[in-house]
Amino acid sequence: MEYTPKRFHCPACGFEPAENVPEREYAHCPRCLTAIHEADSEGYECGGKLQPVSIWVKPDDSWEILGRCSLCGEIASTHVSDEDDPVLLLSIAGRPLSMPPFPLEKIEELTRMMGGAGDKGGYGREP
Repeated sequence: MEYTPKRFHCPACGFEPAENVPEREYAHCPRCLTAIHEADSEGYECGGKLQPVSIWVKPDDSWEILGRCSLCGEIASTHVSDEDDPVLLLSIAGRPLSMPPFPLEKIEELTRMMGGAGDKGGYGREP
């Protein structure tokens, strides 16, 4: 008997591939990037949703999506696919830059503390 993968259905956003798209196995949803956590680190079945929390750029320059399991809290990764939503990928990758763990106004003070001028004036104020 030949193995036929069952039709993908995302439990988070409800995405299903169009009927004319060839069936294949998805590591995660290409629309919301959520995956199912099959097993925890000890090999026990988990079944929680891996919510995307970050992007990991590997030494070979390939990208992986880091997801945190909603049940056990474990972090797991899946390879980025050509079908993944590029806007969502860039949004997740840029999140640390748009939401730093300190007020942006603090950069000036931190730069001065590290011996820099601390001036955020831009090109018009260069000597």
